[in-house]
Amino acid sequence: MLSESEELLLTKLREVASDSWRRLQNMLTANLKVSYRGSEITLSEVRNLAYEYDANVRKDAYESELKALESIQDAVALSITNIKREVNVVNEFRGYQSPLEPTLRNSKMTQATLDALISAMESYRPTFEKYLRAKAKYLGYDGGLPFYDLFAPVGKGAKTYTYDEAKSLVIEAFYGFSKHLGDFAKRAFDEEWIDVEPRPGKVGGAFCSNQPQIGQSRILTNFTGSLSDILTLAHELGHGFHGEIIKNNDPLHWSYPMPLAETASIFCESIVNQHLLKTIDDDSLKLFVLENALQGDTQVIIDILSRYYFETELFKEATKPVPASALKAWMLDAQKKAYGEGLDPNLRHPFMWLMKPHYYSAGLNFYNFPYAFGLLFGKGLYGLYEKDPVPFTDQYETLLAYTTKASVEDVAKTMQIDVTQPNFWHQSLEVISKDIHDVIYLLEKTKDA
Repeated sequence: MLSESEELLLTKLREVASDSWRRLQNMLTANLKVSYRGSEITLSEVRNLAYEYDANVRKDAYESELKALESIQDAVALSITNIKREVNVVNEFRGYQSPLEPTLRNSKMTQATLDALISAMESYRPTFEKYLRAKAKYLGYDGGLPFYDLFAPVGKGAKTYTYDEAKSLVIEAFYGFSKHLGDFAKRAFDEEWIDVEPRPGKVGGAFCSNQPQIGQSRILTNFTGSLSDILTLAHELGHGFHGEIIKNNDPLHWSYPMPLAETASIFCESIVNQHLLKTIDDDSLKLFVLENALQGDTQVIIDILSRYYFETELFKEATKPVPASALKAWMLDAQKKAYGEGLDPNLRHPFMWLMKPHYYSAGLNFYNFPYAFGLLFGKGLYGLYEKDPVPFTDQYETLLAYTTKASVEDVAKTMQIDVTQPNFWHQSLEVISKDIHDVIYLLEKTKDA
C-alpha cells in the first residue's frame, strides 16, 4: 500500500484512466455493427455463427468479423496499451517486480503452483494438436484447422435448443448431483436472474455477479440455442452456486481468489456434459456432445496458453502506446506457439485481444491461467466425485465455502491434492486426453457413415 493520500489519488485517477479505457472498449464492441451478407448484426451475433453447421456461414462470419474489427482496432489498441501502462506504473510505485507478482498474491497462489500448471499444459499441447488436425481432416482440410472452424459442430446432434429446453436439461442434471444444486438452479430460472439473449448495445460473452448480501446472483449470457450455450448456462450457474455457498460466510469472506473462481463453474459444466453422455448410445450423437465439450477444453488449455503468452509480451512492451499492428503480430505469434500445427497458419485470429474483456481491467491482470486452473481442478474434483459420490457432495460444499478463507494450496489440501506438483495436473489432463482419443476415434469412424 502507498500512503493514504496517494491511494486516494490513484483511485480518483483510475476513474478517468483505466476505467474509462475499459468502458471505451466495452462501448465500441457492444455497439459495433457487423455487415454480414447484406445485413447489419452485432459482434456477439456474428461470433455465434462460428457454431453453425454450414461451413460457408462460418467462413463468411469470420471474414465479416475481422473486417468490422478493423474499424475500431486503433481506438481499442490505445485502450489496452494505456491500461497496461497504468498497471506497470502503479506496480513500480508499489514495489512489485512484475505484473504477475500482484496477480499471484491476489490469487492466493504461489509461483510453484503456476509453474506446475503451465508446464503440464505445455506438455499436453501436442495431444491437442492431434485433435485439431483430426478435426481438420474430418472437415476436408489438409493440415491445420482454420480458426473459424474451431467451433464447427461434428456428428449429427446439431439441434437448436429453446431456452425452456435448456432450462429443463440443466435443472435435471443438477438435481442428479444434489438437491441443493438443483433447487438453486430452479430458483435462478424461476426468479429470472438471467439476462438471456443478445441484442444491440449488449456486451458479448457471459458472466455471473454474485450478490451475497441479498442471497442472489445476476447472470448475463448471449443464448442462441446451441449446445455450447447450454454449457455456458451451466458454467455461469456454477458461479452462482458458489455464491449460494459463500453467502453464509461472514461478509469479509465473500470473495475468493481468481483461480478458485472457476472451480464450481467447471464442475457444473462437467455435470451437464456427463449427464448428456450417459443418455447416448449413438456414435454420431456421442461425437457431437463429446467434441463440443472438447472445444471448450481446447479453449481453456490451448487458447488460454496463447492469451498468457500474449499478455506476457504486452506487459513487457507496455512502456508506450502500442499500435494495433504490433498487437496483431503478437497475438498471431502467441497462437502459433500455443496451437502449433493444429491451426492453419494463414487462418488464425489476429484480433483475439480486442474483444476479450479480461484484458481491459487494471485490477485483473493475467485473468487467463485461472480458467485453466479451474478447468483442471474441476475435472480432478469430478474424478473424485465419480469414485465416491456419497461423501463428496458435502465435502464439495465445504471446499467451496473454504475458498474465501485460505490459499489455493490449502483449499486443495482439503481433498488431499497437492497443486504445487505436476502429478495432479497431469492426472486431470489425462482425463481430457482420453476424450481426445475417443473423439479422434469417432471422427474416423463416423466420417463416411
